[in-house]
Amino acid sequence: MDPDELKEQFIRWQCRIRQYSVRKDRGRPSQGMRPRLLVKGQDAGAATVMMVKSDSADVTREFRFIYQRTQDAADRYQQAVKLLSEYYYQIPAEFSEELAAVYPLDSAFADRVVQAGESRLVFEQGNQRYDILCRTRDIPRADPKYEAVYWHNRLFNSNLPGVVKILGFAPVWEASGFVHLDQPGCR
Repeated sequence: MDPDELKEQFIRWQCRIRQYSVRKDRGRPSQGMRPRLLVKGQDAGAATVMMVKSDSADVTREFRFIYQRTQDAADRYQQAVKLLSEYYYQIPAEFSEELAAVYPLDSAFADRVVQAGESRLVFEQGNQRYDILCRTRDIPRADPKYEAVYWHNRLFNSNLPGVVKILGFAPVWEASGFVHLDQPGCR
């Protein structure tokens, strides 16, 4: 598959499964939102990854406003689900291809992932599997993507510390692939 086509197909698929998750399962991450993370060929288990809009400033302000408006964690959660289920995932072209994951600030594991320089994320849900080679980086706090990921996660986890480590996973589409698991010989 052409790398540009693979990128577009993957982002559309992620938007669909995430929209379904917020509409039907109250935002709980599905299997397709928690890929296996492979670092230097070693399976490091599942990682919950997020998609971030390329221009995230407005929605980040909205996430922060929802969080600061109330101390009620259940209300925050409900408002986040409402926001995300209404329109957030409607236009796949608005999303950056770089995925992100949150780790504790002192995570030695996250440091190893960044030091490795690259990793593989293997997404699987239903009859689809994407095996994506990614360049890894530590997203700095000054980066707008950090703020977007932080406030999104804070809505769903009120116990999230004030400072965390957020890793970026930038796909290398030319070295990635897709498999439709219903095809003969795929399982």
